[in-house]
Amino acid sequence: MNAVVGRFSALTPLLLLALLAGCAGMKGASSMDVNFSSYAHQVTDGKVALYWNCSRPSPGVVRVQGVANNPYLGTPLEDLEFRLYGVSAQGYTMARARGSAKEYWINMNAPSPFSIDIKTQGIAVRFDLQYSYMLADTGGGGRFGGGGAGSAEQQNMARNICADLGP
Repeated sequence: MNAVVGRFSALTPLLLLALLAGCAGMKGASSMDVNFSSYAHQVTDGKVALYWNCSRPSPGVVRVQGVANNPYLGTPLEDLEFRLYGVSAQGYTMARARGSAKEYWINMNAPSPFSIDIKTQGIAVRFDLQYSYMLADTGGGGRFGGGGAGSAEQQNMARNICADLGP
């Protein structure tokens, strides 16, 4: 019995270090202190809430920068990806860009930042944001392959997301 206790006592520091390393690795976006009211725009589909601001960091570039949050589900959202479209007055796509949330899994109330830059070609009069994700409990798969039989990609569109940006 003393040999078993001795072995367990010898492993205790290693187990504690592994536990602490795991917690540090999990810190990620859940430690973000986000002031959601600092964002001019928001949209929600009942599963994910997006908050963002639009800016022009340089001529011919529009930046959409914000955070994605999962305030509704106890299970994580997986593989949140964005497609940003610059649309002309006639409804034609003039430019497009892609991006993704920083965190692959977005746990409940653990915001994840995102940023997308789009080069405006021609005259884009509005910017539309398509976003898609998987629900982690449906089989997932996402960026890294897999995708179980029950996988269901959620896809939504937010139109004219930078209405206050101006020309």
